[in-house]
Amino acid sequence: MTERILKMPRLGETMDEGKVVGWLIQPGDAFKRGDPIIEIETDKTIAEFPALGDGTLHDIIAVVGETVEVGQPLARIDIGIGPDWTAEEGEAPAEDPAAPASASGLVETDLDMPRLGETMEEGRVAKWLKAPGDSFVRGEAIIEIETDKTIAEFPALMDGTLVSILRGDGETVTVGEPIARIAIAGSDASVTKAAETPAPAAAPSAPPARTDVRARISTDGPVRATPVARRLARQHSVDLQTVSGTGRRARVEKADVLAALSDTPRPGGTTPDGVLFADLPSGRMAYLDTGASAGRTLLLLHGFAGDRTTWAAIASGLKRAGHRVLVPDLPGHGLTEIAASSAADLSADLAAFLQRVAPSGPVDIVAHSLGCVAAVNFAVTATDRLGSLTLLAPAGLGPEIDGDFVHGMARATVAGEVSHLLRRLSVSPVQLSDGALAALAADLGRGRLAALASAIAGPSGQKVDSLGKLETVAASVETRVIVGLDDRIIPWRHVTSVSPRVAVHFLSRSGHMPQWDQPKDVLDILLSKKA
Repeated sequence: MTERILKMPRLGETMDEGKVVGWLIQPGDAFKRGDPIIEIETDKTIAEFPALGDGTLHDIIAVVGETVEVGQPLARIDIGIGPDWTAEEGEAPAEDPAAPASASGLVETDLDMPRLGETMEEGRVAKWLKAPGDSFVRGEAIIEIETDKTIAEFPALMDGTLVSILRGDGETVTVGEPIARIAIAGSDASVTKAAETPAPAAAPSAPPARTDVRARISTDGPVRATPVARRLARQHSVDLQTVSGTGRRARVEKADVLAALSDTPRPGGTTPDGVLFADLPSGRMAYLDTGASAGRTLLLLHGFAGDRTTWAAIASGLKRAGHRVLVPDLPGHGLTEIAASSAADLSADLAAFLQRVAPSGPVDIVAHSLGCVAAVNFAVTATDRLGSLTLLAPAGLGPEIDGDFVHGMARATVAGEVSHLLRRLSVSPVQLSDGALAALAADLGRGRLAALASAIAGPSGQKVDSLGKLETVAASVETRVIVGLDDRIIPWRHVTSVSPRVAVHFLSRSGHMPQWDQPKDVLDILLSKKA
């Protein structure tokens, strides 16, 4: 046995510590180089960390929920007769006379865009840390990759040399597509594909019928499709034989599958990964639908000026727990084509939306900020459909509100304005790229939120009042409120007015976005729903 200590890796230049979100293997489990073995939460994101070599997990030292400094022990592992890939940067590997010599022959192969988290479908090359001709060793950071939540360094999974860069700084690349050519030992060639090679799976049972699904999946045969397209097809039961590919040599791309999932043409011809559209009486509502149909169904409602992407970490965690997660863009927001000029407009289409995508069974609603007003307005008329109601930093419970933020977001037109306003939301604000800020500013510059902003925030404060309705809902539905003690938009003290039937959770080190600042704590609360 060759036992080594697996230590907390550094996932970004500014990372000093990380929280163990989950172990993806258990003591006694063997793993291969490139297999994800642990989920780690930094101050910016939750990411899976891959093994840099083969081995077996012996003992877990850092348990789930524990925060560990970079370089401190996480687990004891057996690395067998292979080289010591657990050595820290600059530290000489332990002597291992039994280790075999490296393969003498070098081969060139593609280095593909890795998946840094379960919800990641594409990444942006933030910066190459190596230039063509540079060599690297296993565990050395070779590239910085930007996702929708963070910028993280990705380590080499083997020794080698960077031959050529295929996708330069600033380019956005789908997970599994080549970003560089590297020269490595022949025995390591298969590792570069490990992150995207699908594992054999048992034949899935027939999925429940949904109004936006064309046909059952049939991905066998000569259909050429990208790995992401095949994954989306499996997830949403789309028959790839019926999809027309627009890629090279008629290859089916992710956009082609998304087009097949919508009953009508997509606006502008492009749609982000996984977005579906429900045709409702008032217009089309954009939404995400992920997770297992057999679990609980959760409906996540975002706040003012947000969209479905604000729930990325929470939706991913709920999906991992085996639940179905519905995340719509509310009227006036995101890709939804329905306008909203009042708080009542935000909930007006929720009944029709649920009838379309989840016509039966209880639904657990999780809402944030102004989305809480929509949730309560809907819940008071449909308590028979609710399994539970959870409100994060809710609006509508008191008079005070940061009106400058509300009206500022409604009239922002340039990236600088948006960047300053977003810093008010979170204790540890997510640093968006210049491109993401510009895109958000362009969307806000359309003026869709101006009327809604005037309807919810005036000179004297909030114009919406949900206290009475919340009292009614809490009388028959399990209801919880989660607030951050450092909220700069809505004072947490408003929750002192709620009914004693409502369970209130206070989070320290959390601002107006508890789902960003304390995602693990929020998930723990959501998953603790009473049977």
